[in-house]
Amino acid sequence: MKNRFAMLAIIIAQTLATHVSAQDSTGCPQEGPASPLALHEEWIMKGWERREGDPQFNFVEKMGKYYDLEEPGGVFWDNFAPGDKQLFSDASVYGPNWEDLQNAARSVLHGMTDGHHAVVGEKVASSAVGFVGRLERLDGTVIAFDARSQLGWACVNGIWKIKQELNYAWVVEPDEIENTLGKMIGH
Repeated sequence: MKNRFAMLAIIIAQTLATHVSAQDSTGCPQEGPASPLALHEEWIMKGWERREGDPQFNFVEKMGKYYDLEEPGGVFWDNFAPGDKQLFSDASVYGPNWEDLQNAARSVLHGMTDGHHAVVGEKVASSAVGFVGRLERLDGTVIAFDARSQLGWACVNGIWKIKQELNYAWVVEPDEIENTLGKMIGH
């Protein structure tokens, strides 16, 4: 049993090393607006944000800059994901899964909370943030939530791309988060 576990660990390590070494040798920004933590905030505050009158949400057009859609394999989990499925292994399937929810909303607003941190290497990084959100459906129904998000990034051709995503949210009363909507981390 121990030998099987050791062999599995070696195979996983080799697979990850091969995937990372297969990426372009161009380095990715460690700090600033194109770093993982800044991109994580932008991903929430601009990417998933929706205001009344915005055009139809198209995942590839609005969110494609954050995901590796050329090689979309990864792990993408969100307990708030619409439909029956919460776990996806392909960003090109995971992302469009959100289009109907976004397009059935009058607005989707967010604000950043405490708990942000990033660990950034040359080729891989991890960022974690806290945030709140307020979704107002076209029928006027409001869903407010508090959430935590952790993203795993890979450096692809000099640009950070999401390869792993873990989001967990819980419903709160809208007035609990009202003063936080629109707030940024403030790097």
